[in-house]
Amino acid sequence: MALLIVPPVVLLIALGPSAILFLMVLVATFLGLREFYNLALPHSKRVERFVGMALGLILSLILIYAGVRAIPLFIVFLLLILSVLFMGTSEDLSSTISQIGITLFGIFYVGLLLSHVSLIRKMGDGRQWVLFLMAAVWAGDIFAFLSGSLFGRHKLYPKVSPKKTYEGLAGAIAGTVIVTLAFAHFFIPQMPKGVCVLLAVGIAFLGQLGDFTESMLKRSAQVKDSGSLIPGHGGMLDRLDSFLFSAPFLHYSLLYLMRKAL
Repeated sequence: MALLIVPPVVLLIALGPSAILFLMVLVATFLGLREFYNLALPHSKRVERFVGMALGLILSLILIYAGVRAIPLFIVFLLLILSVLFMGTSEDLSSTISQIGITLFGIFYVGLLLSHVSLIRKMGDGRQWVLFLMAAVWAGDIFAFLSGSLFGRHKLYPKVSPKKTYEGLAGAIAGTVIVTLAFAHFFIPQMPKGVCVLLAVGIAFLGQLGDFTESMLKRSAQVKDSGSLIPGHGGMLDRLDSFLFSAPFLHYSLLYLMRKAL
């Protein structure tokens, strides 16, 4: 199933207008938020989950079209809405603080982090950099699995993810460096090799950290997958987890490099 989905997605991003990617990010944000609240707040009221998803989508839209300068005003609006919402819906006030905290976490964990993919697309050569990110993340996941399966002996953090090993992490970093150097050679030739290696290492490490974070959430909810969107491959969060921290890393790294070059 994944082999059927990936090529059209890559082609749409590579050949389509930026609006196509923005729409993809919004759809992924909606599905990711729905899965998150089903995991973290399974017994909450439907209106509470709906408001959380709506606010996460609004945050993503604000970042895409208004930029980060609008975020402080949105945070004020966000806190106001959640305060009024839970005042009206909470029957047991002893759990209200935790429900508000979980709702906030979901909005920022999915809505804020994932929207950085769209911010990368808006940058100079944004199309190539989004594809660079995708190649790096997928390379990290594939090489982590292969090296962990073949050579994994030393557990990395079994409390959260029993199958992850130091060998898998090393393979993820090495594989990401190799794939991104090849990608940059053909599609971003102006990028220095040293910068490419540093970006690859950061994306590989943060991609694995994103995987660990989602594993922690699933263990807390006592489920194997975040959802069943893709048969045999879990839910949307299972597919996005490695992007959630690596996309902001790449975005702000590129901003730093652009300012340094001026």
